[in-house]
Amino acid sequence: MSSWLRFLDRLSRPLDVPHVFATIVAGQVFFYLVSLLGIFDPSRLWFAWDAVFAGEWWRVLTFVISPPTVGWIWFVFAVLILWSFGSALEHEWGAGRFNLFLLVGAVFTLAAALLTPHRVVGSSFIAGSIFLAFAYLNPNYVIHVYLILPVKVKWLAALTLLFYAYSFVTGGMAARVAILASLGNCLVFLGPRMLADLRSGRRRMAYQAKQAAARREEAAAGPRHVCAVCGKNSDTHPDEDFRYRADDRCYCSEHVKAPLVGTPPEAGR
Repeated sequence: MSSWLRFLDRLSRPLDVPHVFATIVAGQVFFYLVSLLGIFDPSRLWFAWDAVFAGEWWRVLTFVISPPTVGWIWFVFAVLILWSFGSALEHEWGAGRFNLFLLVGAVFTLAAALLTPHRVVGSSFIAGSIFLAFAYLNPNYVIHVYLILPVKVKWLAALTLLFYAYSFVTGGMAARVAILASLGNCLVFLGPRMLADLRSGRRRMAYQAKQAAARREEAAAGPRHVCAVCGKNSDTHPDEDFRYRADDRCYCSEHVKAPLVGTPPEAGR
C-alpha cells in the first residue's frame, strides 16, 4: 500500500460510520416520491451560493440527497445502479474510505461552485464519481442495458469520459468546473493506482515487444529442429518429440531409431 493510501486510511478512520451511503440513497428516494405527490419541490435541496448567502444554509448539506429530475423509470434504474456500484466500492474500500470519498467529492463540488456562484448543483457528482471509480476498479463488469443488451462497464465509462471531454471543450465555465470536481475526486483516490497500472502497462508492453522481436528472429532463422529423414520441423509439428543422435543430426519420433543418415544399412544394424 502506498504512503498516500495509508494517509487516506488514517484520515478516514473517524468517518468509519456505517449506513451513510444508504442514508443518501434513501433520501433521494424519499424526496423523489414526495415530489411526485406534489408535496415538496426538490429544487429547494439544490446547492447555490446565492441561495446560501440569502439564508438557505441547509443547501450546503441537502444537495447530496437531491434526486435527479428524470422520469420514474430512469430514476429506478439510476438508483439501482447507484446503489449497486456504491455498495461495491464501500465493500472494497471500507465505510471510512468510501465516506471520505463522498465527502471529498462534496467539498470539491462546493469549492468549484465558488467560480460560478449563480449555478445550482444537485447530486450528480455522486453518480458520476461513483460510476467512474467503480468502472476503473471493475472494467469488465457487465451491465444489461434495458435489461437486454450486455455491455461492459468500461465502454460506458469511455463514453462518459468522451461526453465530459466534449462538454469541457464546448461548455462554459460552469460545466468545466463541474467536470473537474467529479474527475478530481476519482484522481485523489485512484491516482496512485492509476500510476502503478501505467508503469505496469509500460513494462508489460516492453516485455511483449521483446518477446515479439525474439519470435521474429526465430522465424527468420528457420525451424529450430528439422528431422534429417522426413523433414518434419518444430514449426509445422510443435508437439513432435525431436531427438539428436550420435551423428549430431535431428530425428523425429518416427525415425529416431532409423539408420543414421549417410550410414550404410549394414552399419546401422
